[in-house]
Amino acid sequence: MYENFQKINGTHPWRDVSAEGYVDYPVYHKKGGRVIYFNFPLAREMGLIPKKHPRVLNTKLEKVILETFALQIINEHDWINKKRFPKDHHHENLFMATRYLQVQHQNKRGETSGDGRSIWNGYIVHNGRIYDISSRGTGSTILSPGVVEAGEHLETGSENYGYSSGLADLDEMLGSAIMSEIFYREGIPTERCLAVIEFKDKTSVGVRTAPNLIRPAHLFRYLKLGMNEELKNSFDYFVDRQIKNKVWDLPKSGKTRYLKALEFITRLYARLAAILEVDYIFNWFAWDGDNMLASGAILDYGSIRQFAAKHNKYRYEDDDRFSTTLTEQKGEARRIIQTFVQAVDFILTGEKKNLKNFDEDKMLELFDQSFDEEKNKRLLWRIGFTKKQIEKLMARHRGKVDQFRDLLNYFEQIKTAQGETKVPDGIDHPPVFVVRRILRELPRFLLRNLKDKELPLMVATDFCDIMAASYVTQEDLIVTESRAQKIDEFQEAYWKLVNAVTRRPRGILRTLAERSGVINYEYRRTGDGLTWIVNEAIMIRNRIGQQRLQAVIERFIKAQVLIPGKWKPIRKAELDGDSMKAKLLRKMQENLQIYNEQI
Repeated sequence: MYENFQKINGTHPWRDVSAEGYVDYPVYHKKGGRVIYFNFPLAREMGLIPKKHPRVLNTKLEKVILETFALQIINEHDWINKKRFPKDHHHENLFMATRYLQVQHQNKRGETSGDGRSIWNGYIVHNGRIYDISSRGTGSTILSPGVVEAGEHLETGSENYGYSSGLADLDEMLGSAIMSEIFYREGIPTERCLAVIEFKDKTSVGVRTAPNLIRPAHLFRYLKLGMNEELKNSFDYFVDRQIKNKVWDLPKSGKTRYLKALEFITRLYARLAAILEVDYIFNWFAWDGDNMLASGAILDYGSIRQFAAKHNKYRYEDDDRFSTTLTEQKGEARRIIQTFVQAVDFILTGEKKNLKNFDEDKMLELFDQSFDEEKNKRLLWRIGFTKKQIEKLMARHRGKVDQFRDLLNYFEQIKTAQGETKVPDGIDHPPVFVVRRILRELPRFLLRNLKDKELPLMVATDFCDIMAASYVTQEDLIVTESRAQKIDEFQEAYWKLVNAVTRRPRGILRTLAERSGVINYEYRRTGDGLTWIVNEAIMIRNRIGQQRLQAVIERFIKAQVLIPGKWKPIRKAELDGDSMKAKLLRKMQENLQIYNEQI
């Protein structure tokens, strides 16, 4: 029943791109593991389990998961110190840690960086689709930032230097699994988690997968090193995978093939950057393309956060440097596209030109246009318009859409009078308003007060009170003359959008009220909220048992997929009673309510 797991054995076609693009490691089977989470829908999609397999982790299935993924590398420190491992624990194949750029490393050319705590388990083909598979928490490799900082080989588990242990904590891996699956089901491009394994030493392994796990950083490394042949081979590999997976349709060869691929990449990155900004998703974008997939999707949830409001002054602090902000992500995505342009030019001409030569490239213009278009579409979705209505507004009423976007942005940008504050993992200057609330409440207000198709204006103080975060002061909520004018203009711009769709606004308002109530649900996950929810699950895991824990996690994921028509909110009956499942669901709901305004 589970024979396809045997195909995941360390072999991978990336090895054929360049013998210099990875470091091989022998591995051994780490004992004492147990599966905490398993993604049954994903496993079915990949052909690892039968379509009708129940969502039950039976003994045989858990055994094969552990045999396949409960691995740890035998690294350079182990070899030098002649560390012994039982022979029957050894895997017969080698597993690669890939090389790519990383800004954490002092060397910015990719000579020392790459998978610092990961190995590529391999790939699998099912129903004509190829899936890459890798695992985090499998031991400290020579590419780890900590090993480079130390200047010597380090034992797996050593925490004397930053990012040196090579291991992963259970809360990080479980949080990544939950958040990535919610994003995936909401249509946000992302990696997915197949399994999370916990060990008795309180470490874990997280198994990630995607149809193409290549990062821009894999390709840019060869660009920075001036290795033309390897850059071409790696870019061709990435493009070929997209074609084989029927994601792109491109010519088989020639200049047009590269330029068309570049156009696809540009549009994908513009879309991703727009989604992240509009949906308040913080993901530490940087020029190296380290924590992104080259296909324009999220990779690595170590620094991912979803904010309740536009915390565009938040910066994550990592040792001696701060991250980009929410709104600076667009600029970093644009720079990644400019670097892709430089790379393609190097492939086609054989000459590596300075990045500044491409400051005015037409792909950057395409990026800006695509970003603005996707940002407007995503905003109209948040308001509650249907796909058909969005298409109409974008095609015929772009000016009205732009006007409303600018007014919404005005309220998103207003920050508290207290100024910048220190938060546990960085700095922030909190916003005054949680704008999602007015998008949810305005159509309800209009339905209650609408008469003869004339716009009933909500008074300014009520408008502000609806959006006000609980932490703001009276000083933050003072309604100045200019703010009062913006409040009226906001409502008028909203009304213009409604009337642009139909001459019968009441019916549209009912649709908007229903849809925006789901999309802008008050108790949606935030970074802080998910952190505490995962902690609650970990604390109770031994008492609740794997099957019930799995069921609760899956139920929580469904309840946070905020798509009209698909949303499955947790019912009151599920929260009642003294069962461990009900108790954990109650704790999860409580944390959503406590942290519903947080970062």
